[in-house]
Amino acid sequence: MKKIFLILGLLCLSGVAHLYAQPPRKTLWLSGPSPTSPQWLNTIGIAQIDYKFDQVNTWQYYNNTNANDIPTWAQQFNTQMTNAGQTDVLGIGHDAGGLILRYMAQLQSTNGLNAIILDGVPNQGGRVFSKLIPSTNGDISDAQFLLNSALNYRTQAQNCVACRTIEATQSYINTFAVPSIADYYRQLKPGSPLITNLQTPTIPYAVIWGNENDDALGLTRLMSSRSNSGLQGQDSEYLDCMGKELEQRLISAKQNFAISTLRAIATLAGGTAKIKATEPQSAFALIEATLNSIATALRGSYDLNNEFREILECEFVHQALNAKWTQMNFTYGTVTETITIPVPCGFVSCDDCWTQYASDHEDQVLGYCLSVCVNEECNNTFTQTVTYLVPEPNDALYSKTEQTLAGAAKTYEAKGCNHMQESFWSYDPIKDAFTDLFFGGAGAAFVVPKN
Repeated sequence: MKKIFLILGLLCLSGVAHLYAQPPRKTLWLSGPSPTSPQWLNTIGIAQIDYKFDQVNTWQYYNNTNANDIPTWAQQFNTQMTNAGQTDVLGIGHDAGGLILRYMAQLQSTNGLNAIILDGVPNQGGRVFSKLIPSTNGDISDAQFLLNSALNYRTQAQNCVACRTIEATQSYINTFAVPSIADYYRQLKPGSPLITNLQTPTIPYAVIWGNENDDALGLTRLMSSRSNSGLQGQDSEYLDCMGKELEQRLISAKQNFAISTLRAIATLAGGTAKIKATEPQSAFALIEATLNSIATALRGSYDLNNEFREILECEFVHQALNAKWTQMNFTYGTVTETITIPVPCGFVSCDDCWTQYASDHEDQVLGYCLSVCVNEECNNTFTQTVTYLVPEPNDALYSKTEQTLAGAAKTYEAKGCNHMQESFWSYDPIKDAFTDLFFGGAGAAFVVPKN
């Protein structure tokens, strides 16, 4: 028996030793352009601490990523790798970088790529670009219209600059109005010639898809990570700032209406993300009715001091922007479940919903209550089976459907990661996925030796 264990142990050790003894793996790391993908320089540096790999030269690409379209970059890298005699190359791509790798794989059969890892890649195209890019006839983008309509909820508070969340969103939208950037991202729209003609890779490929899956504040988290992309991509900066502002002004507030309404507004996005309805259009109509109801209440509160009104309205704009961003960019599915709530009969306004449920963070209950008060429904039971709509899991930029690709050797969910965070190893779901891949969890094609 001891001999058997000894033999097994030696076999295991020899396998590990073989992994460590292998020569460096040739890799090609490609991110997308900066608006949707921070450069991988930090990630590559961290990965090289533990893993042995050499890189295909990418200086020209990162010097001006959106200078060429995706097919042109694919052809250039194929030519470069062929001329250098590079084979058994592992391609690792985030965002549009993954589309370049896919295009390389279908251009020719002897391009040097042996396997590819697709991390947060819009494999089916990104619906968001149909919303972010202005029309060619000069009309503003849907995203700009969304921001303008959210800002219209303000009355006296015209600046809303305390935590720069709105300014960050406006800056992001402005980026896609730059002609060269708009032209590049038009390739990534669903149904574009590029997306339509992309073939399923014939070499092994793995997929990592991001699922922000947090508090329906994906847009704000995305903007925070974008502003911190040169650091670690933290997503809470703007939210922490707004939270402190709310807390400080709550302490000095005396009006009960203001306090309950503020708490209501602070959970608005979560509630509207799970509002009671059976199809999207009815849910979107309820969201608009709810937003208008709160805006009317705010405008009627003449006794609020200007300082408190400003933060109240700015947080309302912030939450409305997140709710509408989710509504605009992602498909919705229905969920049916039984929830327990106090009897909603006799509610005078939606403020009662906030008072009851906002502090409990019961999004589906809050969403149901909003539906009740807006529709003036009434039921006398403490439990209710409801159907409500929830957005498809997404990384705040692309949905799960857009990121995934059938036939992958293995698919990993990066839970809690927005799109920008997918390119950082500081987030365990990303690091864990790459660790499993590099150790052969999806097959030998993805192995990268340890140092």
